[in-house]
Amino acid sequence: MKHIRNISLLAAALICAAPALAETVTYKGKPGSSVTISGTSTIHDWTVESKLIGGSMEFNGNLDKPGKVDAKGESMISVRSIKSDKKAMDDVMHAAMKSDEHKRIDFKLKELIAEGGMKFKATGDLSVAGVTKEVKFPVTMEKGDDNVMKVKGELDTKMTDFGITPPSPPIAGGVIKTGDDVKIVFEWLTQKK
Repeated sequence: MKHIRNISLLAAALICAAPALAETVTYKGKPGSSVTISGTSTIHDWTVESKLIGGSMEFNGNLDKPGKVDAKGESMISVRSIKSDKKAMDDVMHAAMKSDEHKRIDFKLKELIAEGGMKFKATGDLSVAGVTKEVKFPVTMEKGDDNVMKVKGELDTKMTDFGITPPSPPIAGGVIKTGDDVKIVFEWLTQKK
């Protein structure tokens, strides 16, 4: 009888300790990532891209279980790394994004909700051109070989949400006007550390 009681106590202690035993896993950004920003203008649609996404994310628990995930994450992109295939366009874009004063775009994760099947809803603070705004967007994650995790997502937003006046460059007498709406699409490659 005493033996059964001891086993019961041990089982209860293990169950209570299980959350504390959950392993914290950290993933850090690695080469091979990409982020594209696309929009419109009175002349043509446009897309710019960066191949560099820095930062890390940390999970404590199971990513497959629906509900709130115990997660932290930060990512950053150098504004000057965002480019088109036209230097004049890049100069206008970098000036509009105030790249001399605000050299990076930063994202800090505030909440991650698992929806099952490695699909999530992310909420966090996005800082662009010195303005920080809370954003929400869908994210998917794919586990690969060599402890690699690919994080993919997209966000529709507006330049004016971040205090950016849509550029109207003086080229062609100011005929070119950029639309306010932009779409951000990213594939962030990370690796378990």
